[in-house]
Amino acid sequence: MTPAPHVAEHIPDAGAFFVDWATRGLNPERAREIESAVNGRRNPNGWFPLETLDSIGSRGFWRGPLTYLARMTADDPKILQEWACDGLRDEQVGRIEATVDHLLHQQGHAAAATWAVAVRPRTYLDAEVLGDRLLAAWEYNLGSIRAKDVAKSVRRWNR
Repeated sequence: MTPAPHVAEHIPDAGAFFVDWATRGLNPERAREIESAVNGRRNPNGWFPLETLDSIGSRGFWRGPLTYLARMTADDPKILQEWACDGLRDEQVGRIEATVDHLLHQQGHAAAATWAVAVRPRTYLDAEVLGDRLLAAWEYNLGSIRAKDVAKSVRRWNR
């Protein structure tokens, strides 16, 4: 699915956000390693699907810096589902939640948001609000991680 430009412009790219955050203070070689690892997991539509993180562990540094990307995006399915289902009654919620979650995991944030906007045209779902909520969650989820933790995980990742 190709994300609609009017939706995609308001949705932050999880991969780009993470690369910017994770490479601060790293030497250029280590920064390229992280960028390459993240970009190698992109969907053909250019967005970062969450299914590529399913094999990443959430504990310890031994799995490398992508563990932090998995931690950063842990709340994304819930955030996207709540946004997409805003104002719906119970019997309508299940289908929307399931499809949005599937698209998020298979094709990324912008594709899932594009679909939600397309199937709910009269609700005026605001992609900018979704983008702001995602950014706030990412910053919160990464807030307790120090730059030296990332550098240490990169070193261990390369062993």
